[in-house]
Amino acid sequence: MAKKYDPAVKEALLSRERADLLDTHRVMSFLPLMPYQEVADVGCGPGHFTIPLAKFAFDGRVYALDVHQEMLDSVREAADRVRLTNVETVLSRERKVILKDESVDGAMAAFLLSDTSMPAKLLKDVHGALRTGGWLAIIEWRQPDQDGGPSAKTQISEDKARKLAADAGFRLASRYDVNHLHYMLVFRA
Repeated sequence: MAKKYDPAVKEALLSRERADLLDTHRVMSFLPLMPYQEVADVGCGPGHFTIPLAKFAFDGRVYALDVHQEMLDSVREAADRVRLTNVETVLSRERKVILKDESVDGAMAAFLLSDTSMPAKLLKDVHGALRTGGWLAIIEWRQPDQDGGPSAKTQISEDKARKLAADAGFRLASRYDVNHLHYMLVFRA
């Protein structure tokens, strides 16, 4: 079983150091995101990517999915603080993405694959939730055991992420270096 982010560490996930490392403006620039799209932030945690997604998709909707109610409460507080009305929080399950079929245009999965025991099942669920031509962005760690990253046992290499996504029905559209620790793959459904 992969490690789960403990809700007690949510402040570390929103720290200035993490924000500097995972520049949301940089990540958003890599996405095929349009202002009117409905997107899912699967495994959203406290909302590091949810809030920027919602600001960009101002005429759309962002579904913030997580298995921890405390993380979703943090997302709701952050959205309310900046007066975003297009964020909907969804309590999810580890092995099931709680979205209707063909209900979203895109999905963000940041550090989700290395944090779940069934990444292939989750990717299939995400694929089913995407509309035709929808996109999926995966961000993961380059190497195991780096600065708080996953262990070698749970780390998802870039090759493995590509294979899992291909097996779920996705085709690779582009690849980016987010920073020296993380890679990002963007797929199309």
